[in-house]
Amino acid sequence: MANIKTIKALSVAGFDGSGGAGITSDAKIFSRFKIFGLSAITVMTAQNPDNIYIAEPVSDTFFLSELNAVFDYFTIDVVKIGLIFNECQGLILSKFLDKYKPKIIIVDPVHISTSNKVLTGESAYPDFLMPLFRYATVITPNIREAELIAGMDIKDIEGMKTAARVIRKKIPEIKNIIIKGSHLSKKSDRNKIFDIILNSKNEFFIYSGNRLELKKEIHGTGCAFSACLASQLANGAEIKEALNYTEKFVNKIMRELSKIPDNDSEKGIYITGNI
Repeated sequence: MANIKTIKALSVAGFDGSGGAGITSDAKIFSRFKIFGLSAITVMTAQNPDNIYIAEPVSDTFFLSELNAVFDYFTIDVVKIGLIFNECQGLILSKFLDKYKPKIIIVDPVHISTSNKVLTGESAYPDFLMPLFRYATVITPNIREAELIAGMDIKDIEGMKTAARVIRKKIPEIKNIIIKGSHLSKKSDRNKIFDIILNSKNEFFIYSGNRLELKKEIHGTGCAFSACLASQLANGAEIKEALNYTEKFVNKIMRELSKIPDNDSEKGIYITGNI
């Protein structure tokens, strides 16, 4: 039998006991694409699809030990970074990225939850993420996160492009910048959703889709997006191909969610429970 190498992906993110976001969501999506998932927890949360009851960071010693444990034993191909709580966590992780040099690094710069709870522990967001951005194959901020990283308001697609250029100028080491535009539709065209990518060749590509009206937002879509993107890149797709597939994957989830009544608890588990 041929010796087939198993792709290994490390999710560095918060823990969501309800299974819809963070490392629990990432593990399911990695498995869906036949990738062996590993994890290092940054923040412990008690939450369900509607609310976060409490969020507490792990100690620096514990976080360092988690990373030592997985990097010492496994050859990690992909690192998917979600919620980083503070500067110390960012610096600790950046040292591992520098030492072990994973081939693919996705940074999803999580700041505020779907339920509008600030999850990071410092007002200096996004400055403490800069050491991680410099290693990124791709970053995947939403509109609100991109506004903070670029230091500007985004009101339309041209604003998204300008923000991507500003981010590229501030952090030229980032290979690809994806800005997710679901929040943009609340400022301009409510019927469409636009995502953009600025690739390593400074080329722009725009992806558009119909907006699905949901009475309440669903937590975990950002995690699903970045984990799927990481999986496609890990399996050899180029960035445009990976993003195309990811857009379809997340859109399928959202279409299915739109069919479920908002008061049905199944809505909270569909996003990763039935992919």
